[in-house]
Amino acid sequence: MKREIRVALVGNPNVGKTAIMNALAGTNEMVGNWPGVTVQKKTGRYHFRGFDIELIDLPGIYSLTSYSLEERVTRNFLLSSDYDVVANVIDATLLGRNLYLTLELLDMGIKPVIALNKIDELEKLKFSIDKKKLSKILKLPVVSVSAAKREGFNDLSEIFLQMATGDIKPEGFTPVYSEFLEEAIDLLKLKIENQVDSNFPYNLRWFAIKLLEKDPEILKIAEKYLKDSKTILEEIEQIEKEVKERFGLDLPTFVSKERFLLASKIAKEVVGSSSPAESETLSDKIDRVITNPITGIPIFFFIMWLVFKLTFAFSQPFTELIDRIFSNWLPELVKTYLSFLPEPLLSLINDGILGGVGAVVVFLPILGILFFLMSILEDSGYMARAAALWDNFVKVFGLSGASVIPMILGFGCNVPAVYATRAMRSPFQKLVTMAAIPWMSCSARLTVYTVFVAAFFKEHQATVIMGLYLLGIVLALLLAFFMSRFVYRQEEDEFFIELPSYKLPSWNVVFNETWIEVKDFLYRAGTIIFAVSVLVWALASLPPGAKYAGENSLIGHVGKALTPLFHPIGIYDWKPVVGLILGALAKEVVIGTLGTLYGTGESGLVEVLRSVFTPESALAFLVFTLLYTPCAATMAAIRQESNSWKFTLGVIAIDLTMAWILAFITYHVAKVLL
Repeated sequence: MKREIRVALVGNPNVGKTAIMNALAGTNEMVGNWPGVTVQKKTGRYHFRGFDIELIDLPGIYSLTSYSLEERVTRNFLLSSDYDVVANVIDATLLGRNLYLTLELLDMGIKPVIALNKIDELEKLKFSIDKKKLSKILKLPVVSVSAAKREGFNDLSEIFLQMATGDIKPEGFTPVYSEFLEEAIDLLKLKIENQVDSNFPYNLRWFAIKLLEKDPEILKIAEKYLKDSKTILEEIEQIEKEVKERFGLDLPTFVSKERFLLASKIAKEVVGSSSPAESETLSDKIDRVITNPITGIPIFFFIMWLVFKLTFAFSQPFTELIDRIFSNWLPELVKTYLSFLPEPLLSLINDGILGGVGAVVVFLPILGILFFLMSILEDSGYMARAAALWDNFVKVFGLSGASVIPMILGFGCNVPAVYATRAMRSPFQKLVTMAAIPWMSCSARLTVYTVFVAAFFKEHQATVIMGLYLLGIVLALLLAFFMSRFVYRQEEDEFFIELPSYKLPSWNVVFNETWIEVKDFLYRAGTIIFAVSVLVWALASLPPGAKYAGENSLIGHVGKALTPLFHPIGIYDWKPVVGLILGALAKEVVIGTLGTLYGTGESGLVEVLRSVFTPESALAFLVFTLLYTPCAATMAAIRQESNSWKFTLGVIAIDLTMAWILAFITYHVAKVLL
């Protein structure tokens, strides 16, 4: 008998699939990407009654229509039949909305076990679900679980075993829609059946429904498998014409509405209340404030300010400690105990490896605390509302509400901001958002702003720094507008998001998600940063005998060669150019490099800068620092999340070009005004 069971977990976002997997599999999770795409893949293993059960946490989706990467990944996996059991995880507090996906699974011919999660939260709301009645209607096994309280898992595992071994063979409910839609499905199903052979790999009813929904991928498959796909497509157009005349809807919307109505009807039949109905719940009252632009936007900014305040307040001692370890303690240990090594090798270890790795590791406290706080907001139900709040505004620029959170995170650190785009459904909006994020002024740039503003704009510090922040925001939105209109204009995406119930966060989920994100950053981005660090060290150290990052080093020669390009923006010395080059590793390095090259600490650097820059060229330098190449960690994150060097290099090219153009304009306008 087979002792291994593969269970696919499928459901809407935020229903608790990952929490269930974490609770069952413990620390035995594997995180990676699905083959060929950047959508995250999570799997876990555990043992039950002598069986080895592998859980595959499929991407959270609302439907099985192939508009997003997540939907395509999930659907393709379900069509592959590379599993023994499908578990449809449902948020019990949002039964009607979640049953929409269940009906799609049944239409596909899949007969899942229904895992009603968050049943404890439903009980707090004084509602209940008649599991026996739901099981009878759907003709599927139904199990109540609570990922937060770790309840119901034995029953769920028992069902996995019984379904995998054939002890339970669910009949499965065939969704029945309105008479008009059923007639259209039957007509299309018959026409398809007459055009395909016995090797046709898809459920005919599901295929007919997807054609009626005008699923782009299914339309392409129809051209491949059907002998006369043109006739079928003409029939679909005729059906749509009739739907528009009779119901005033396009065909995909009509089919979705029918499924929603059936899902809601089933939910009403099985959900009961143990208390008198209230005209407005506490959640509704909170939402009236949180999602109202007049009150919601100030609340949003306050929450984001608080997140950043706590992030940097709590992380500062740790980042300073890590910085001392990699800047002082470890280099001293290397010099003390590895002094027998040749000087170039010592320089590689200290300046290249430790300097580069330190530039990465110093992010860890910031990333860890930021991910932790954002996970709390996500699990509590606030983040979905924040995205919905901003949707209408950013839609003007070709973005959606899902873009707002990553861009706001960019003000703290561009790296987690880029990683946050993985939650976005639309592949094109994900790319547009990633391209815009580097122009969000991260905290590392603030170190450069602070020194230059102190040197040249002491009386207008707040105005200049706020102006740089606003410039980055405006240009990021304009870039998004341009890309969405001219680069990715073939794709339009409607932003849809579930507003989950408010709840206290599950600390197991929060800590686990934080650890997964931090570990992923270390393992994957770190490799690219390590390579960049070694490359920068080589440029700053060669040829042999040259002073590190000095005038005669390769990077010194590069700096002097590139300096004429900076003459039009008022920079004539090669040392600031080298500072910008090394700043590609980490923006904080710009000030440190200038201090090293000019032979003074940061405190004495202000006076030196006044002899090298004018106020006009200093302002141009700040604009260039804001807009040019993102740091190595951000570039690594963009490469990882876009899965494309071409896209990453394109972002770098855009940033460098815009940095020079805007710095040029700034310099010459400032010469007139200052």
